[in-house]
Amino acid sequence: MDFLKDKKKTAIIGGITGVAVILGSITIHANAAMSVSAYTVDRGPLDKVIEVNGNVDADSSATYYSQIDSKIGEVLVKEGDFVKKGDLLVSYDTAKLDRQIALVDYRTQSEQGSYDNSMQQGSRVAGLYSEAKRNLSVLDQQITDTQAAITQTQNDLTERRAALADEGAKLQISLIDWADKPDSDEYENLQKLVQSNAYEQQYGQDIVRMQEELNRLNVQLEACKEYKAEMTSQKASTVTGLMTQGAKDQLEAVKASNEMINADEKSRYEAAKVGIKADFDGVITDIYTINGSMVNEGTPLVKVDSTEDIVLKLNVNKYDIVDIEEGQLATVNIKNKEYTGKVSRIERITSKDAIGVGVEVTLDEPDSDIILGLECKVKITAASLDSVLRIPMDAYCTDEKGDYVFVLRDNKAVKTYVETGVKNNTMIEIISGIGENDRVLWNDEAELTDGMEVKVK
Repeated sequence: MDFLKDKKKTAIIGGITGVAVILGSITIHANAAMSVSAYTVDRGPLDKVIEVNGNVDADSSATYYSQIDSKIGEVLVKEGDFVKKGDLLVSYDTAKLDRQIALVDYRTQSEQGSYDNSMQQGSRVAGLYSEAKRNLSVLDQQITDTQAAITQTQNDLTERRAALADEGAKLQISLIDWADKPDSDEYENLQKLVQSNAYEQQYGQDIVRMQEELNRLNVQLEACKEYKAEMTSQKASTVTGLMTQGAKDQLEAVKASNEMINADEKSRYEAAKVGIKADFDGVITDIYTINGSMVNEGTPLVKVDSTEDIVLKLNVNKYDIVDIEEGQLATVNIKNKEYTGKVSRIERITSKDAIGVGVEVTLDEPDSDIILGLECKVKITAASLDSVLRIPMDAYCTDEKGDYVFVLRDNKAVKTYVETGVKNNTMIEIISGIGENDRVLWNDEAELTDGMEVKVK
């Protein structure tokens, strides 16, 4: 706007010079005064609103992990679904859980029986020693057999995967050979075979069966090793002939430890029967598992971004950022719906991806209509003044010396420098230089000059 005024000023000065050359010293009479618009300086409200485009994002999220080693029953959500607090997201295979709970009960009974037996048979050293020696021999064989089975199963799994991979490579070669005939039945059939092969490499029944068998064998091996450790301890404790008080204390500690472990494990299996539920309202943004898959403790299952805490991420240019502060009120338009909020964060570094500074606005009352990732329009109230001296932006000018206006004095336009404050698209605050009831002037088509005679429209 100032650039245009400077251009108009140059044009007017040039025109005046031309007239002076042609007319010489002819006096300009009062009836040649320029017609101008005027505004009487008054006091009133003045708001500055900064408009910025932004994106809707979640201020908090949660990734839900499996708390147990088990099998997924069903994934009940899809990416992009809106969920309410308490909604079921993922369920476990309850039949599998029941079996695991039963195994914990059996193990608890077994450990209790082992404890009782050790305590009751403390005086029968020779018998316990023989029992431990016999069991260790069996366990050694079981461990050897189990390790061999694990090796064989692993080899079978590797060979099967290699065979499928080789088959897949051959199908890919055939697919390339038919690439020049993409509309042919053969090409379409090869595509299906390639897809089927890829699926089989990951989820084929034999692949899954062998993997589950590996899991079972590893669990069995660990159980055998644990039991071997118990028998080794029992053998060592009976070598001297009598169970000492220290040995009894050790058994008590092991019993208490096993009871704690088993109780915790059983409680986690029991809790898993209710499945994974949302802790807050939100949107599903990631799913990491599928129906029927085996998962280990700590495996991520699903991620939920909160819609209870919505933040709008903006990028504000260097001219507007000076007027923005945390706590300022904002109005937001998302999907043609209005929301209110406030500036909650201003980054203390310029954006690496765009010119400007990152600003976040938090909504007061987000709802389920909001879609994460949408673009939004934000209006930030950077200033809201109740009663200030103000003039129209049409009357505002600036040059190398500062801001100025033309004031009506004795039918003349008098150039007057002023100190300005808050401004918006239509009005600007006057801090000093002119007073209330002064009349400021402007002409939309020509530039005024200091001392020019004028007449108000």
